[in-house]
Amino acid sequence: MNPFLLDLPAVVATSGGRTSGYMLRRILDAHDGQPDDLKVVFCNTGLEHAATYEFLREMEERWGVAIDWIEYDLDQDGEHDFRVVDFETAARDGEPFTQLIEKKGYLPNPVARVCSSNLKMRTLDRYLKTLPAFADSYTNAIGLRADEPNRAQRIKSDNGREAIICPLYDAGLSEDDVLAFWAANDFDLDLPLSGNAAGNCVGCFLKKRSKLELLMKELPEYFDWWVEAEEGVKATAKTGARFRQDRPSYSKMMEGVRRQGWLPFSGNDDLALPCICHD
Repeated sequence: MNPFLLDLPAVVATSGGRTSGYMLRRILDAHDGQPDDLKVVFCNTGLEHAATYEFLREMEERWGVAIDWIEYDLDQDGEHDFRVVDFETAARDGEPFTQLIEKKGYLPNPVARVCSSNLKMRTLDRYLKTLPAFADSYTNAIGLRADEPNRAQRIKSDNGREAIICPLYDAGLSEDDVLAFWAANDFDLDLPLSGNAAGNCVGCFLKKRSKLELLMKELPEYFDWWVEAEEGVKATAKTGARFRQDRPSYSKMMEGVRRQGWLPFSGNDDLALPCICHD
């Protein structure tokens, strides 16, 4: 059984990273293209690196695949909703994330990761509910690999309507396979720095402090939103005014980087924590 031949209707949740992009290519090959009931969806937070948006557009144009770009939104009554965008109209300054924070009244944190669940998972399901073929049930292909067994084995549905599968995990494919594919491909994700340091939300609070401070040094413009988010919530909320309590605020980390540059930690760095915003 080809793990990339999905039971339809199905959605491929792409993050704009190499892993989900490779999974998409394998799924398109297995189906000889994109059937009507195979949706490819990108949920935009507005905080991804610019190269992510370019990478998605290249997949659309070079592979002839229709990618549905959606974002978290609030309706006229201030309730959770979504909007459909595209490469040109997609948020670039964290607008969907800002609206979520305004709705919740506090910031997400390592325990309450309301950003991943609301900006990605529930926004995707709200969108799919508007499509007749997806109204009752559907397959959701997630880009977790064979070298991520704990995450692949633990992942479960947030809504009870989807059957979540991990084709790369089922096929025994690892990060090495993903990187080998893109190394031989005629285009690739052009993120700065090495590896996937700037992948997903550039300033994500689940990244290690040392990685964030390196990104602050190299890409300071991507951290204005994070500083302003903490400062804005601090003025109105008694609790939940920091993304993490176990390290300095974004403004203090930025100040330290500006003052002394980037210095690798000599002690133990805080741990990077996984979220559902896969590569």
